[in-house]
Amino acid sequence: MEFNKKPQMEDIRILIADDDDSIRFVLQKLLEKDGFSVDAAKNGRETLECYQAQTYTVVFLDIIMPDANGLDLISELKDIDPNSSIITITAHGDTQTAIEAAKRHSYDYVTKPFDRQEIIDITNRAVKASTQARSTVRDQKDGKESTSVQQSSDKSRIVGQSTAMRKVFQTVGRAAVSDETVLIIGESGTGKELVAKAIHENSDRDGSDFIVVDCSAIPPNLMESALFGHVKGAFTGADQTHQGKFEQAHQGTIFLDEVGELPHEVQMKLLRVLQEREIEPIGSGRRQKVDVRVVSATNRHLDQEVRKGSFRQDLFYRLNVIPIYLPPLRERLEDIPALVDLFVSRFAENYGQPKVPISNKVMEILVQHSWSGNVRELENSIKRALVMGSGNALLPEHFSDFEAAVTFGTGIDFDLQNAVQQLVSHQVEQYLDEKETDLELGNLYSEIRRAYEKPLFEAVLDYTDGNRSRAAQVLGINRNTLHSRIQELSIHK
Repeated sequence: MEFNKKPQMEDIRILIADDDDSIRFVLQKLLEKDGFSVDAAKNGRETLECYQAQTYTVVFLDIIMPDANGLDLISELKDIDPNSSIITITAHGDTQTAIEAAKRHSYDYVTKPFDRQEIIDITNRAVKASTQARSTVRDQKDGKESTSVQQSSDKSRIVGQSTAMRKVFQTVGRAAVSDETVLIIGESGTGKELVAKAIHENSDRDGSDFIVVDCSAIPPNLMESALFGHVKGAFTGADQTHQGKFEQAHQGTIFLDEVGELPHEVQMKLLRVLQEREIEPIGSGRRQKVDVRVVSATNRHLDQEVRKGSFRQDLFYRLNVIPIYLPPLRERLEDIPALVDLFVSRFAENYGQPKVPISNKVMEILVQHSWSGNVRELENSIKRALVMGSGNALLPEHFSDFEAAVTFGTGIDFDLQNAVQQLVSHQVEQYLDEKETDLELGNLYSEIRRAYEKPLFEAVLDYTDGNRSRAAQVLGINRNTLHSRIQELSIHK
């Protein structure tokens, strides 16, 4: 146990708790050079002794020590002093531990090896958070009304060391210990379902079901039955009683993906479920209690939908208690190497093959790509390269198609737009040739529309991997219109 006898910043003291001598030495010298007073402890026992003898503004705590579980130690330290900021030290990429630490109210985390500026920046933020917390407590004891807001931390799981993903990791940890509604906002392919599942798996509901509902894939006239169920004979075709998704998720979590696609009348009924915690299956005439955690996701700006009147404001507020913004891949390019490593490892494990090496040139190509399809597009690109490649390594030629891709504002690649244009031109020419002697010019639009609409919709649905919400956005039409046309044209996607 090493005490610094000469505080250099009044009332600010930092503890480094790590069993690695070199880490204690490096962090202590770094922080002392920046003007902080620093003590050090090499195990769990010394950490508790220091904590009982001194008041610490910030603690750097190694999760793994020979005589203590770092996660349990967080709880013990918080019991002694709830206002100190605890920063956990974890191995690179160990985001699950970061979530567990966040559930125990750690402030943030750092990974080995350390970045000097990151340590200084996170320490300054942690000092500010702890100081504000102590000031709030003093104000409350003095009978003053506090105007400060407790600092929120940042984290979740999935893969990523970027600042944006650290915020996601922290919020997942915080959200997991509550039962409030969560709204995950992010583009298609960013991993919204994985984040929702991480919240469920780290909550007290982990032993119960996690039910996924893709609101964009259910016809509007069947949405109420899908969510809340119906009894036999409730409507034409209701040959047997159907248990809705909310009832299936009882005591677990329901994930409403693309919640912005809910029809207005179903929005009202969902609001009632959130308020009353009960459902009424169609035709039953009776209400039944449900115990369900609701996590929703959207790729839309729901606040704009509220202003347009297409989404209920009261429902938006109910769903948006804990918002999580999931950044697109282009905003966290530094996470691409870790994601690539994950996908390559997973592929090797699934097919019983050795893990192939990745050249630096390949990584440069991947980092420079725009990734309009986000993490899903990256994963599919890696899979395609591994299947089509030699199997010995990932090489630049396996990603040569990237260089030819020219994207437009809609997010459609040039090859797709070109294919649609060729399709329309061909159909128009064929129509005119066939009807050269008997053209009904007043009916040309309808004839051509019928000829090309189905392959057009099919091409766009292929491009969006069957995501009807994204397809409707690309086409510039309402999702309900798209759904009705899919039914009329007998498209199976």
